[in-house]
Amino acid sequence: MDDDAQPASLKTIRPSVYLDQWVWVRLASAAIGEPREPTDRQVLAAVRQASEAGVAFPLSATHYHETTRITHPRQRADLARTMASISHCRTLCSDRILLRHQFLEAMHLSFGRPTFRPTPPQPLGIGCGWAFAGRRLQPQLHTPSGPVDTASRPDMTDFLRRAAQFTEYQLLAGPQDADIPTLRQLGYRPEEVEKAGQSRVDWEIFFADLLAGDPVSRPELRVRVQAREIIHEHHDLLRDLCAEYRLDLLRATGVDPARPKASRHRMVAFADRIPSVRIAVDLKVELFRNAARTWNRNTVNDIDAVSCAVPYCHVVVPDREIADLMGRSKAGPRNGTHVLRGLRDLPDVLTDLSAQAAHSRWHDEDWIRDGEKFCMDLADLRTHAATTPASG
Repeated sequence: MDDDAQPASLKTIRPSVYLDQWVWVRLASAAIGEPREPTDRQVLAAVRQASEAGVAFPLSATHYHETTRITHPRQRADLARTMASISHCRTLCSDRILLRHQFLEAMHLSFGRPTFRPTPPQPLGIGCGWAFAGRRLQPQLHTPSGPVDTASRPDMTDFLRRAAQFTEYQLLAGPQDADIPTLRQLGYRPEEVEKAGQSRVDWEIFFADLLAGDPVSRPELRVRVQAREIIHEHHDLLRDLCAEYRLDLLRATGVDPARPKASRHRMVAFADRIPSVRIAVDLKVELFRNAARTWNRNTVNDIDAVSCAVPYCHVVVPDREIADLMGRSKAGPRNGTHVLRGLRDLPDVLTDLSAQAAHSRWHDEDWIRDGEKFCMDLADLRTHAATTPASG
């Protein structure tokens, strides 16, 4: 394949803006009348206006994880209310699905396997199910006598849509303290998620300790970080895809035992064609070069979030450190993404995106209609239930 071939654009059809968790926290504080900065009210107003104009503010699995980690139910609910009212619980697709396509595209361009150009998945969808599994959850209505056949009840369409909105808000806000004992009986184990996340942090700390005793040049560091990223984060995916398409990766990259580094160039080029992997690698290289850097769960979460958001969203607002690090690698221009270093420029950017949204081909009237308030209150849902005709 042509070494200069480039993957197709991965951008969402609808103009989209990915806001890091700290931005949502700032907007939530402004929404309850406690802005952290005097300009936060204006930013919140601009974000709400852009959302109403059709700009998408998708959430990711990282947002759900980080919101769940907030221990105070009221703070969690306030944050979730702001996030849901603006994002309408639109979400980026599961990173497993997005990365599968990125790997296939890189394999096609680098090795000719698969022989066809893979069809990209829809990156923008709805709800928690889309963020974690690439499937939109559909609520099922039950009565004391059993499930209701909603397909034969078109009169219930509006109520079911509102019920689905309320359900997604509740999934984002997480359980109340009183609900946890019952949920645990059903298998709720948030500590297992924390344990898995900490193991990834420990992996990075281990490598940082190795580098402290055996520093290497920047180019060599990047190759090593890239190899670790593929092996530790994506080994199973790459193994399965190679088996599925009968690709012998060692042969494809020209591995020669007599010349251990002969295949390095092709393997590096292949990995660099996977946009999310390249972003993660470049960020980690810069972080590992800082010997004083302390790795923690937030750092890993931030890298996960932006490495998937940047290829798919038109604008990304990470924290300042991540934005600075991405600026060094030119991740924004390479992916056609505007990476902001703060909130000051966001309203102006949103003005342009709102104009583009007017010409977007994305429609999801089955989810939320123009001018409709996203349902986040049980009383509101009961009102809709009361106006839904009863079955005969």
